[in-house]
Amino acid sequence: MIELDFLIALARSGDKHHEEVLRILETNRGNLTISPYSLTELDLLVWSNTFRVEEQRRFFKLLNDTVNYYEIDVARSSPAHIAEAYGLRANYGLTFFDSLHAAMSITQGIPLLSYDRSYERVKELQYVPPSELT
Repeated sequence: MIELDFLIALARSGDKHHEEVLRILETNRGNLTISPYSLTELDLLVWSNTFRVEEQRRFFKLLNDTVNYYEIDVARSSPAHIAEAYGLRANYGLTFFDSLHAAMSITQGIPLLSYDRSYERVKELQYVPPSELT
């Protein structure tokens, strides 16, 4: 399950993880899934101008093309994820979106791929640092 920081590293060619993300996408073509909450979180960052892009619509069209090119699945949201996220926030103090990414990963039984090491403390979660895939 791809989390927001993975997408940001993909979108920013100057990001220290950009090349690693590209290698992961190439070697795992058709075997990765994006959390829909990552897309919502990214949209909020773009909309608020926290994550600056030249043209928002074009940016998301290019992201869609990239998702299709690497055959990345986009998971569907579910009330079960939200229910699980409440428990994760209470038990581990995860942020709103981090709890949703972790909840989706747990309920779907898919490892969570993220550079955010705060997921290591969530015992129910299969957390995978991206560097383990290269």
